[in-house]
Amino acid sequence: MTFREELEVVMEKELTVLTELKELSFKKADMIINNHMRELEETTKKEETLINEMALLEEEREKLLDTWGLAVNTPISNVIERIPEDNNRLIYIRDKMKEVMAELSLRNKLNNDLIQDNLDWIDFNMNLITNTHIDPGYGKENKKSSGNSIFDRKV
Repeated sequence: MTFREELEVVMEKELTVLTELKELSFKKADMIINNHMRELEETTKKEETLINEMALLEEEREKLLDTWGLAVNTPISNVIERIPEDNNRLIYIRDKMKEVMAELSLRNKLNNDLIQDNLDWIDFNMNLITNTHIDPGYGKENKKSSGNSIFDRKV
């Protein structure tokens, strides 16, 4: 196999994993919104597996670059530009990877925002449940007492 062919194989595998991660991130948003925590936990485990797979593919790509005498930290765009052979497929894969990573980044930000909103809602509800209240009365004594009342009885 030529360098171009080997690189193409590795990048296609990376694109496949990224696409799977993107699909999972879309499913995760629905799970967060619909409060399906068990499914969310299972999906997160799948996501971790894919992330580990992506790390292995990244190592494979770095070894490939090293084997062919290129610096491991060379940007993939520079590598593709240096290939004298037909590199249209590599350019397509690179562009598709950029697109999928951008979508994945946006979806992960949305998922993080949804999770934070849920945590804020839980915190708000916990504060309501365990709220301290002021005993009704007159004067300046306004003694606070902690209670486990669900509603606030302030006058």
